[in-house]
Amino acid sequence: MMAAPKVRILIPPSEGKQPGGDRPSLKDWPEGSEEMLTRLAKVKSAEWEKLLGVKGKALAQAVAANRKIRTAPTLPAIERYSGVVYAALDYPSLKESEQDFLNRHIRIVSAVFGLVRPDQLIPDYKLKIDKLGADKLWSVRTAAELEKMYVIDLLPKAHRKAVAYSSGCAPEFLFVKDGKPKPAGHSGKHIKGRFIRFLAQQQIADPSEFHKFREDGFRFVDGYFVKNI
Repeated sequence: MMAAPKVRILIPPSEGKQPGGDRPSLKDWPEGSEEMLTRLAKVKSAEWEKLLGVKGKALAQAVAANRKIRTAPTLPAIERYSGVVYAALDYPSLKESEQDFLNRHIRIVSAVFGLVRPDQLIPDYKLKIDKLGADKLWSVRTAAELEKMYVIDLLPKAHRKAVAYSSGCAPEFLFVKDGKPKPAGHSGKHIKGRFIRFLAQQQIADPSEFHKFREDGFRFVDGYFVKNI
């Protein structure tokens, strides 16, 4: 098995986020995050809707979160993100040793924070990875951390532009119908969360053991998780 400290498991953030928080605001911001905050601060009021892709109440809440980001309360990233992947992962129900495995090996690829540990404190925000040049900025800055790592890449296409690594694998989740594969879509998010949970529970950081994961009809074949439908 690969040496666990040399493995990074990359996962996406979620559009859905838990608002507020019960931890203090951040005092120190990494250089890359400072640059992204500068870019956010330059966004004009008339530009927010197009930039964020939401309207009405959702837009007002997102803009408010971005404008208050420096002084906003924080939560651990694994609690902040509340989308399908994170619901399926169900981090709170994991044993302490399983949570520790994820905190050591998982990195969430964020437009504002770059590579984020699950237990890292972050405020609420809204920004996609392909906006304001976030992907290009982080692709340069993630290279140093990932240079000597074996990467298990569970990212969607857009987020892969924000990371740079030389060694790793990028398994996809696919439906196969009449012999033809297609992306698993929304169902793929759920099974991805269940797979991440499996990695934590089994303490697996070696692709040669991915075949042990079997859930909801998915099985690992030739580098892909496939389900016949």
